[in-house]
Order: sequence, then structure tokens, then C-alpha cells
Amino acid sequence: MDIGTNTEVVLGNRDRMVSCSCASGPAFEGAHIKYGMKAADGAIESVRIDPKSKQIYTQTINGSPPAGLCGSGIIETISEMLKAEIINNIGLFKKESAFPNVRMNKDGEWELMIVPRGKSLKDITVTQKDINEIQLAKAGVFSGISILMKELDITPEKIQRVYLAGAFGNTINPANAKSIGLVPDIPTERIYHVGNAALSGAKMVLISQKARKTCVKILERLRYFELAAYPDFESAYIRALCFPEYSRYSLMQLKG
Repeated sequence: MDIGTNTEVVLGNRDRMVSCSCASGPAFEGAHIKYGMKAADGAIESVRIDPKSKQIYTQTINGSPPAGLCGSGIIETISEMLKAEIINNIGLFKKESAFPNVRMNKDGEWELMIVPRGKSLKDITVTQKDINEIQLAKAGVFSGISILMKELDITPEKIQRVYLAGAFGNTINPANAKSIGLVPDIPTERIYHVGNAALSGAKMVLISQKARKTCVKILERLRYFELAAYPDFESAYIRALCFPEYSRYSLMQLKG
């Protein structure tokens, strides 16, 4: 999985491979998020919520004062909000939550304050709209994964390894990626970060005839699926909008 504005996914083994490109959008890179930003100094990259004390702990890149949330930070925040039962499985704030940092903003939208003004130049929050943006992005990815699993007739338990590539994929916490339904629900130790694999592969092909021949052999075993034209894509996408437990097997109930 090369995760970004477009997420490329390949599933298979040395005998057969299927692939697709998922329109996941820019939310993973901080765009369309109220206090989203790129992974630079001051970006909140890690968030922990203690459900008992109701304290929120954050960590920023290079320990700089908090300025906003990068992709990994927003993913961790939503994962922690699910664990603390601040939001439900369809991504809505639980109005009965007694969490002190949950409030309604001036626009009439529920939000969770991550960092208060004073520790930052402004209140840094995660809004209902931010959560919805991440749902749209992760549904775009997981619906593609579900379709590929369906085509190979396999369940997540049969996946031996997941490789996460790309600038965002290389920084995301695998456990959090599982908890929001971005990657298949397999043991975390089977998920590996591989850095900028696309660039590394492109360099290999440019300087090595052997690598080019390997690519040709791979293409002979690879089948690409255009998701927009796939008959069950809309159903898969709608199912994948929910957070687990509903999103993990979004296509398993479909006929055929």
C-alpha cells in the first residue's frame, strides 16, 4: 500500500497479483482538516487519550510548540477517540459523553479540543467534519482492499504481510491504522514500513536491466481493476465508511 492522495494497492503472491488505485484524497496529508498541516515542526504527530483521567497527551515533531495536526496525528486522535468512546462506530460524537474537552463550536459543530489556547497560539481541535473527511479517505482505501480480497477469494487472516509505503504510510502507527479500518485486521507485527518504495523502485528500473526484466514478469501476473467501473464498488465504499467492527469486511457479505 502506497498511501497518499491516491493510494496504490497490490495484493497477491509470486503466482498472481491484483491491483487498484484508490482516490483517498488529501486528508491523510492534513488537507481539508480544520487544523491540518504538513508534517513539519510543530505538527502534532502523536496523541494519547486517557479514558479514566480524561487527559490528552500530545507529541509534536521536533518537540516544537503545537501548531496543528499532521496526517499521523489526526489518525491517532480519531483512533484514541474511538477507544475512549468519544465517538461511535459511524463517526459521530456521543452526546452523552462526559468528556470535558468535547464541546460545540461557534458554527454549531461538535469538536474535541486537543490543545488549549496558551499551550498553543490557538485552540487546536478535531471537528465532526474532520472525522468525516478521514472516513471518506479511509473508505476510499479500504473499499479497494476489500475488492482485491474478494477477487482473490481471501480473508484478512490469510494475508501474511502488509507493506506500507509513501511519506504518510511510513509514519502512520500500524495499530491505529487497523483501529480505524484503514488496513486489514491482521496482527500488527505483520505490518511493515518500507519507506518511499515507489522512488526506490523507479531508481532500480532506471539503472538495472535485471530490475526491468523483473518488472515485465510482474506485469504478466498482474491484473488491474478500475474501481469506479467495478460493479460492487459503491456498496463496498458505503460499508467502509464506518469504523470497525463494521468496516473490516466490507465486501464479504456481497453476493458472488
